[in-house]
Amino acid sequence: MRTTTSVGMWAGGGFTALALLYLVVLSVMMVRELPFPPEEPFTTTFHAIMILAALILVPLWSAVHLATPADRQVFTLISLAFVVMNAVVVCANRFVALTMVRQSPGLGRTAGLEWFQPYGWPSVMYAFEILGWGVFFSLACLFLAPAFHAPGLERGIAATLAAMGILSLGGALGLFVGSTALLGVIAPLAWGLGPAAATVLIMFWLRARPRDPLR
Repeated sequence: MRTTTSVGMWAGGGFTALALLYLVVLSVMMVRELPFPPEEPFTTTFHAIMILAALILVPLWSAVHLATPADRQVFTLISLAFVVMNAVVVCANRFVALTMVRQSPGLGRTAGLEWFQPYGWPSVMYAFEILGWGVFFSLACLFLAPAFHAPGLERGIAATLAAMGILSLGGALGLFVGSTALLGVIAPLAWGLGPAAATVLIMFWLRARPRDPLR
């Protein structure tokens, strides 16, 4: 359990820092009344944050899965699968944005480029992004919540995860009905402040777990 706890703590700390950085950058844009989609250097900053955040959730969720009692691991395993799916689609969107979308104007190849923009609607890649954070991440949170059922800290974690899952799903439903404005309201809570709070609580939970020196 020592290795599991260490990995979970490092991943949790890294994700919390990224979530807070996301909120700081977003706040700077709002204070300066900058347009959205963002311009440079905010565009690259957001891409880097989202790639790292989606990836670092995988070791964090893996640590939670291994630290959870066996009779609850069915929930954590399902949740982990959805976190991996989220990482795949989010990283695909951001990688395409950092490579093909960025280089195409300089190469004189802009026909149909609007379908691959990481922001703005309609866009195939933006739909993938919301599929990741709005559907897969939502399901990951909702399936992870039942793994925490003990009174006190665990119920606080479960409540936070459930709230994040509902908010994230609301973002996906907003896009489904064509309301991109709803995403602007949900994003800071569902994919910024909420995950940061849940991760901090999970880190406390990992530290409080009994440790097996053989693991």
